Amino acid sequence: MDIDLSYLDPSRFESLASDLLMEEAKEVRTVDGSGGDDGIDCFKGQTQGEITIYQHKFFTDRLNHSRKSQIQSSYETAKENHSGLERWYLLIALDFTPKEQQWFEENIEQDTEAIKIDIWNKSKIEQLVSKHDYIVDRYFQQSTLAAGRKADEAIEFLSGNPLEQVAGAGDKLTEIRSDHSHWGIEYQYDSQEGTHKAKADPEFPIKLSTSFNTDEEKLKKLKSGESVEFSPEEVEELEASPSVIIPDNGGLSKLVIKPSYQDIKKEVQLEAPSTDFRKKLTLGVADVSDNSVSLSTIDSGLDLSFRYYEDSSEGTFDYNVEFEGQPVHQVYESLDLLKSLINANGFLMRDLEDDKIIFRAESGPDALPEELSLLDEFVSNLYMIESKTGISFTFRDWDESDFSNARIARELLEGKVTESTIDTFSGELAPGFDEELVNEIDGDGVIEGVRLIFEALEIPILSESIEVGDVALQIPKAKVKNVNEVEEAADTGSDVSLEMVPIEQTPEMKPI
Repeated sequence: MDIDLSYLDPSRFESLASDLLMEEAKEVRTVDGSGGDDGIDCFKGQTQGEITIYQHKFFTDRLNHSRKSQIQSSYETAKENHSGLERWYLLIALDFTPKEQQWFEENIEQDTEAIKIDIWNKSKIEQLVSKHDYIVDRYFQQSTLAAGRKADEAIEFLSGNPLEQVAGAGDKLTEIRSDHSHWGIEYQYDSQEGTHKAKADPEFPIKLSTSFNTDEEKLKKLKSGESVEFSPEEVEELEASPSVIIPDNGGLSKLVIKPSYQDIKKEVQLEAPSTDFRKKLTLGVADVSDNSVSLSTIDSGLDLSFRYYEDSSEGTFDYNVEFEGQPVHQVYESLDLLKSLINANGFLMRDLEDDKIIFRAESGPDALPEELSLLDEFVSNLYMIESKTGISFTFRDWDESDFSNARIARELLEGKVTESTIDTFSGELAPGFDEELVNEIDGDGVIEGVRLIFEALEIPILSESIEVGDVALQIPKAKVKNVNEVEEAADTGSDVSLEMVPIEQTPEMKPI
């Protein structure tokens, strides 16, 4: 494994962050938060005076509503409890997406000019960690960086005079094989024959691209995991995925395996036996540790992440949604998949390559979170409108009017009576009609049974105009706001604008 914060757990991340701050920030003190940390994990200065606060968040998945709330709450607590707060740092095991960065800037960084805000994200923390050998050894003993130092000492005999440098290398190599057995790499040196043996038999797929002064038979054996003998003169260049670190000078003075899984994909099928649900997905391998594998969807709209463990039949899954700019039908399919996983009474993941079950996950009967339930209703209405009109929607930021208009448009297109969202109505009355209207208004300025006809009504949704045909708006009871103006117009025979607000009962719209 490489230096990767996601290999840690929350407790070890807290400890690592504190150790790193001791090196990088100097004069930093930590807080025992068992009794409530007042918004502090580490700090510099005085708790009742000028203070710099460091907050640690071990978030390795995308920022959903809950995680954003935790960050916001920590910041607000720090401000509330420390009037002398000068600078606030967030140390987080995550690199933000553009949307997450925008949220952080709008809700945290732009909160006040008096407090300086800074963030140490995943990439920055990992880069700083690599500068301190003891931190690497303490938290990432299995990393290529830690192993590389051992390998530098153990395999220097591959250049120069092997007989002078091989002394003691056997113990070093034994240590490497013990610490990194999942790499499947073995080294042997024959001092009498002057040959070196390298065997690659890792527990994950490996591809080798080599420049050897040798024959194809040796190359085939190496690819298949067999022991192959090479002298240093034979090996000119070696590249692999998972990658092999080659020194800048191009010589093979060390051989360190660095897992790299970007190109590895799995074809899987998700199955929920209780509902007969089946869905095939292509997942990318996001991470491989000694005993677990993390997979994630390639689709950027619905980010599903799964982790399964070699020594357990159980796995876990999480999700994040970001549908901006996607066609509605893709958003509909993604939400349908997510609902199936959340609502299923347990589901399985099957590796289609060998038809074996990778893991199972327990899912409770909980429905979608409220914000996703609203999104699901909105997308379902848009999808149905597409089927009725042939208009294609591209999903983008929507507001309350888009949500209600989509419901109204769908129900009218289906020939149903629907509740109107109109809360105020204003319209011009021709001379003569206002006289009849005055007779219908009671002493409290209330009128009943108003019916208005709209011809070829168009409803705006997500920058599209949806034509729903002729519609009758029935207002059971309304309060006339400008009774005096209407009565005066009736007396003078002039035009007037009627203004009224529905009361008691919700107005209805009906196709005609």
